[in-house]
Amino acid sequence: MTGPLSEQERTLLYSLIARRRSVRDYDDSAIQQQTLMRMLDGAQGVTDQDGGRGAPSAHALHPLGLTVIARRIQDLAPAIYGFDPDNHQLNRQAELPAAGSLLQVSLADDVWLESAAAIIVITADHERALRHFADQQSDGQRGARYIDVEAGAVAQSLYLATLVEGLGGVLVMGVDDQALARLLPLPSGHRAVALFCLGQCRS
Repeated sequence: MTGPLSEQERTLLYSLIARRRSVRDYDDSAIQQQTLMRMLDGAQGVTDQDGGRGAPSAHALHPLGLTVIARRIQDLAPAIYGFDPDNHQLNRQAELPAAGSLLQVSLADDVWLESAAAIIVITADHERALRHFADQQSDGQRGARYIDVEAGAVAQSLYLATLVEGLGGVLVMGVDDQALARLLPLPSGHRAVALFCLGQCRS
């Protein structure tokens, strides 16, 4: 266990929490690749030798994954990438979805799905989590609760990271899950939980 934070660190932390906002209006700027990697590491990267990560995970199961729709990332070809937390790298999975296709799977007029420089798709292996925690609840659904809480922790980490990096972001959950699954090459056994749009705030 680490020692207490300094007064300056405490002030910074609570200031970031107080300033957290959803930002939906982005300009056409590119995001630096190292900025994106810092955010991914903060959200789901391995943080210690025991395999701990930035977000808590019940029984250290870590059923979540991050897939990145990278449109405007410096020195990174536009494509869909999977984040490998163990090796701190992005692995190319597929071409970008066609322009407008993400808006078509939205359940609202979420135009920021098309204007964001990058979208971090939070995914989860629901079946694995349900099996692992099946004996904790009579209907076998306890694993779904753990996934929701863990995904929320990842989302909050991404929100705070956008402030540190001088960017804006917004969490989107109003999408047609089945249509999105047909559109994106998600990890085997995974379903999307939420999408985090990311970009440079329009001034």
